[in-house]
This record gives sequence, C-alpha cells and structure tokens, in this order.
Amino acid sequence: MSLEERERGLLRLVAEQRDEACRQILADAERTAREILRQTHRKERAHLHRRVLEERARIQARIQAVEAERVTRERRQQARSSAGILEQAWPLLQLGLQRRWQDAEGRRRWVERCVRDALGSLPAGAWTLRHAPGWPAAEQQAARERLTEALGVEPQLRSDSTIEAGLVIDSGGACLDGSLRGLLADRQRLEARLLALLAGESRP
Repeated sequence: MSLEERERGLLRLVAEQRDEACRQILADAERTAREILRQTHRKERAHLHRRVLEERARIQARIQAVEAERVTRERRQQARSSAGILEQAWPLLQLGLQRRWQDAEGRRRWVERCVRDALGSLPAGAWTLRHAPGWPAAEQQAARERLTEALGVEPQLRSDSTIEAGLVIDSGGACLDGSLRGLLADRQRLEARLLALLAGESRP
C-alpha cells in the first residue's frame, strides 16, 4: 500500500470519527433539549395548576363571603321583623289574658289550672289565695271547697288590688304565681314561643 493510500485511509478514519462524534454531540444536544422542554412544560403546567387552584380558592372565598353577607342581612332583617312583631304582640297577649280572666269560662279554666299545679307542687297546709278584685263569690266558694277537700284545711282567700288578673297561691313560704304578672314574668321564653307559633302558622 502506497503512502498516498495510507494517508487517504487515515483521513477517512478521522472523518468517520469526526462524523460519529458530531452525531453523538447532536444526539446528546437533542436529548438535553427535549429534557429541558419537558421540565419547562412540567413547571409551566404546575405553575398553571397552582394559578387555577388559587383562582378557584379566591372565587370560592368571595362566594362564601357574599353568602355570609346575605345570611347576615337576612338575619338582621328577621330580627328587626321579629322585634316589630313582638312589640305589637306583647300588648295583645296581655289584653288577651285580661279578657280571659273576665270571661267566666276562661276564668274557670285559669283557676283550675292554678289549683291543679299548686296541688302538684306546693306543700299541704294552710294556703292563702290572693286574687284579682271582682272574682265572683260563687267561684271563690267553689275553689275554697275544692281545696278544703284536697288539703283537709280551709284556705284563706283575699282580694289583692295589685293583681290585675289571676291569683297567687301561698303555702308556707312557697308560692305559685298564677297572676297576669306571674304568667308574663318570663318574657324571653314567651316571646320565643310566640315566634315559634307564628313561624308554624306561616308554613304552607
């Protein structure tokens, strides 16, 4: 083999090695570029996902805030409405109870309830019944006879000008207040019951 042929052979080998090195460099560069693109896309997707989640959370928080404001406004309106209703209803309740005491059948049931509750809760003994003025004598006598039979001792009945309607039963320091004032003493509880009754009537 001549020198010229050897030189050409060496040149081909060098060219082939150069071409292989270039191909390897290009392949590595392409892999690196693809990995960079994958990482970039992954980061962008993660960033976009975080932005979407943050925006959803912001919108949800705003919706909740608006809903809370609506509920608060409705509750305030309901409270104002309830206060207005109770302001009108309270005098009507007082008037209704006064009229019940003035009505013979209403008064009989009122006294019967007081006597029944007293017999179930007060100690036996000498009772004193303080009652609103104008309670008919015949009804007083009927209550006196009933209690005398139940207690074994005649109760004392006394008219009390401070009582608008109803009666108060005293027994050895214990007391059952069945007067108008006593029945209306727990205003908060009565107002709650009034609102509950009105709410029940407003349902279809």
